Amino acid sequence: MKTLVIASGKGGTGKTTFAAAFAHLATGGSAVVVADCDVEAANLPIALGATQVSCEAFGGGAEAVIDAAACSACGACVDACRFGAIAPFIDGDDVAYRVDPWACEGCGACTRVCPTGAAAMHAKQAGEACEGDTRVGPIVFGNLRPGEDLSGKLVTEVRERAREHAEATDALLVIDGPPGIGCPVIAAITNTDLLVAVTEPTASGVHDLDRLVRLARRLDVPVSAVLNKVDLSHEGAKRVREYCESAGVDLLGEVPFDAALAALLGGMADGRGLPERGDSDDGPGLAAVRSIWERVQGSLDA
Repeated sequence: MKTLVIASGKGGTGKTTFAAAFAHLATGGSAVVVADCDVEAANLPIALGATQVSCEAFGGGAEAVIDAAACSACGACVDACRFGAIAPFIDGDDVAYRVDPWACEGCGACTRVCPTGAAAMHAKQAGEACEGDTRVGPIVFGNLRPGEDLSGKLVTEVRERAREHAEATDALLVIDGPPGIGCPVIAAITNTDLLVAVTEPTASGVHDLDRLVRLARRLDVPVSAVLNKVDLSHEGAKRVREYCESAGVDLLGEVPFDAALAALLGGMADGRGLPERGDSDDGPGLAAVRSIWERVQGSLDA
């Protein structure tokens, strides 16, 4: 089993597009399992037209809840809460206190000072871990609820479920990683066979590519780069090429904007795959993606 991660130092570079395209192209030679580890905005299930989706609750931390009937309105919890998450409210003729779940950090200080035991910690759901089917094979992805901070743990859960599917069929595991270089990215790229970093010809693109390359090397993960939207800026493209050369990063290829490629990739959601080589004129975009995939495949097979 081999694991390929497509990631980027910033959002909007096209990593989900490449993950979907690589998954389609890989089906010509092996079984494929895909995972979307961008759990705060999982778009790969949309791009691949996922069906038969089932989800299970993913538990998060604990949050405080105050039983209004047992609350004596002493205010001790308000004084103990460092985050300003507890405030009084009128309950009929009585005054009680309640917790703002968006502000509560789950520290439990209120439960320790409450004289009546009205404040208690309850487990909460942080999101969902989901599985489904696509034209290319099984897909696993996560949906993190707004405001939750357990994205790294949910990424790990998604990867573990996807790994089990891939090991069962000796499949290639293609992971659409989250943007950036934080905890979710670390969870997504650790212990992988190849990281393909997607960048664009801008100053921020070069900067964020460098951050991702440094992280990958610290984790001892092989990393190569793809330059997307190469015709956006000739000067920016030159900077990316110069960076890759100076940093010793293999630039797998460059992809220009191609409306035909965008239309083909959009058709994936309808269950259509990419055309076979020779079935039609690929155009510059799809031809570049095919060439990059051949180099990725060669790296994985080496």
